[in-house]
Amino acid sequence: MLDLHNLAQQISEKRNIILQKEKEIEENIREVFNFLSFLDKQKVEKVLSKIPRKDEKNEILFCLPYYSNFDEFMKGFSCEVQTSYEVFAVDGSNTEIDRHISQPYYLLNIACVEIAYDNENSSFNYQTYPYIYLDEELYSRKEAQVIKSSSEVSRERQTKEYMAILEYVENSIPKNELRLVLYDGNLIDWTQDRQGLRFGRRANLELERIFSLAKQKNIAVCGFISMPKNSIISNLYRIYNCEKMRIDCKECSREEKKNCEKIERIRDVFLFSHLRSGQHSNVFYTLGRAFDEFEDTDIAFVYLATGYEIARIEIPVYVAKDEKWLKKCIGAIYHQCQIGFGYPISLTHAHEFSTISHQDKAAIENMLLEVRDAILPYSAKKNNKVKRIV
Repeated sequence: MLDLHNLAQQISEKRNIILQKEKEIEENIREVFNFLSFLDKQKVEKVLSKIPRKDEKNEILFCLPYYSNFDEFMKGFSCEVQTSYEVFAVDGSNTEIDRHISQPYYLLNIACVEIAYDNENSSFNYQTYPYIYLDEELYSRKEAQVIKSSSEVSRERQTKEYMAILEYVENSIPKNELRLVLYDGNLIDWTQDRQGLRFGRRANLELERIFSLAKQKNIAVCGFISMPKNSIISNLYRIYNCEKMRIDCKECSREEKKNCEKIERIRDVFLFSHLRSGQHSNVFYTLGRAFDEFEDTDIAFVYLATGYEIARIEIPVYVAKDEKWLKKCIGAIYHQCQIGFGYPISLTHAHEFSTISHQDKAAIENMLLEVRDAILPYSAKKNNKVKRIV
């Protein structure tokens, strides 16, 4: 049982530290914002002159506008709200593996929602795809008899989500109407090697295949990230203040406070807190080298004020290349957020349909008991929790 009085004292003590830290962050935000607001070609060239070549390593990422002038770096742009389009949204959920039952298992449930917005022919459809894993399927492929970790189960769920998107794109007929796929989360694969040429803007191979096909059928695949934690844009200021001719973070002493560290990493959303509802930021691309080459399956991103928060929208370069198409996509996503209380309504529906309830789990476990006649269906520990014995 929690000692709430004790916790209240701890929270009070730590609150003052947090408030002081917030004041420092606010000052840093103003400093970085002012620098980026008056960015010019000379400042950008100074930054690029410090970036390693392709054959050199770099441990810091930064961003530049995709097709706007540098003096518009922090400018807000109004959305062109779209009310006629088709959206396909996918979301999934999973259970954890419970080793305290006689027949351990885990479930995946993938939900797909397809909505057409049109004054005359609007429609709403959904489909769910459940998957159950038993026996040897519970073990990691890397090592026998080792139960899969939560991250491995999540990765399988993600793969099934991609499969659902691929099936939708494959079955779609090319159209001129605005169509987009909304995915809840990053399109960028942050698990790849940090020294990779396209780190910070590359999708994984599964998504790249989807992008290639979606491009042919005029479908924009977009990632929606609520409460994004990215801290990349402020790195431009940190690089600018680096004392070295070329950046090489490994050469610097960790004990010594350097100019670039006087400004700590600031979340991108803090820098765009000035955006009003319905405004979006510049379109940015991430760089780790000064002369990276882009591919259509690379990812650009934009920050959007949804009316509730500043969200991050990730867009493949094949969409960003067409500024008119991109603006329509952002306008459609903002429309989704307007009718979804700050979050895309299609993703909300997909989440609701994918949710696995306690009643669902109880029904599945009853089915499994019929398959495997166990003397002890639960461990003593779980049995006590089920009966709420205190």
